[in-house]
Amino acid sequence: MINKILSLNKFSRFSELKELIKEKEELISYLIFFENVSGILKINLIETKMEGFSIVNFPIISKLNINNILKKTNGWCVSLDKDARDILLIHSFKLFCPFTGIANVNIGKIIFKKLEFYLQEVQNEMSFKNSSAEIIYLQMALVIKYISRNIENNNSTSLIADEKTKEFSDLVNKEYKNNHNLGFYTNEMCMSAKTLSRLTKQKLNISPKQIIQYRINAEAIRLLIHSNLSIKEIAYDLNFTSPDYFNYFFKKFNKLSPSAYKNKMSENLSFLS
Repeated sequence: MINKILSLNKFSRFSELKELIKEKEELISYLIFFENVSGILKINLIETKMEGFSIVNFPIISKLNINNILKKTNGWCVSLDKDARDILLIHSFKLFCPFTGIANVNIGKIIFKKLEFYLQEVQNEMSFKNSSAEIIYLQMALVIKYISRNIENNNSTSLIADEKTKEFSDLVNKEYKNNHNLGFYTNEMCMSAKTLSRLTKQKLNISPKQIIQYRINAEAIRLLIHSNLSIKEIAYDLNFTSPDYFNYFFKKFNKLSPSAYKNKMSENLSFLS
């Protein structure tokens, strides 16, 4: 059961990494930790140069091209299904958002070795016959938090390359609770809805409305897992007009009602709350 939630593999050459991510399932994403890398990475339309120690976030909805990377590279590959990503996303939205998150973080040897220690601990735990999902998720949460703490503008590449798109993303992150309507954002940016839609479709292959809704949904998941708020309280905290409308919104995104989703995740709540 553990391996269906999260798997971790060490690779010692480029061909082994390609094999690990060759058959990318629709709802599987990857974090790739490169210990020795040189070359050009491309995720969707974003190209970034990688050297030395580097972390790549390969989101669920994305295309990855690593054919220009040095063949002798080695490191670690972590695969996450949707449930695992939902849990870990709440520890770093800025890293994990598949539309506005981070494509690549270049780090130093000391930081890499600290991360590698926890990755090794995860691998050790997964090898036990009676391995613990709680321990595995807590160790991965430490990895995610440590990566997030070391993300800076001068050592990372965002999935957003365009300044206007980034301005919209930053505004959404600031205002998503109080402003669900696209009109607010177009007014703030002095841009028509048609122009903004054309921009995000071209740069991110997603509509502005979908970005707003994705951010609201991510916070709803965080509150369901990490807070003691009732579903009614979460609905009003996120400024939905009614709990019924929040239920409709959440089920549309997650294929489950908020209560069903919370029950599904209940085995993880005690150690992540």
